Amino acid sequence: MEKIMLEENKALVRRFFEKTNSEERTAVELCAPGFIAHIGGNPAMDLQAFQQYQKAYFAGFSDTRMTIEDMVAEGNKVAFRGVVRATHSAEFRGIPASGRQVVVPVIGMAQIVEGKIAEWWNSPDRLSWMQQIGAVPS
Repeated sequence: MEKIMLEENKALVRRFFEKTNSEERTAVELCAPGFIAHIGGNPAMDLQAFQQYQKAYFAGFSDTRMTIEDMVAEGNKVAFRGVVRATHSAEFRGIPASGRQVVVPVIGMAQIVEGKIAEWWNSPDRLSWMQQIGAVPS
């Protein structure tokens, strides 16, 4: 039974990425009450603040796709490693659109409670990301 739960938890994280990217919004229906997000370099966010964070991201980057390269589940947590690919198509945090395609490595983890994501950690390679859009010299 535990193996089935672990696979269901991994499938939930995959669905969260797929739905969020395809609909360009936070998949709130997959989030638990009291959801908290920890995105590297930012203070912890409740669901509303995370939705605003993602809204700003999707306003600046189009064609976002997350490729999960590794995923491990243990207990009620799922860890992942992947790559985000997107196009910097509009202003993002004051940085004018560069039109450049970015490839950003990311690692993270989700805590699952009663079939929903209760807590989310995500750490993109921010330096590489900002270098690729020309915000920071290489």
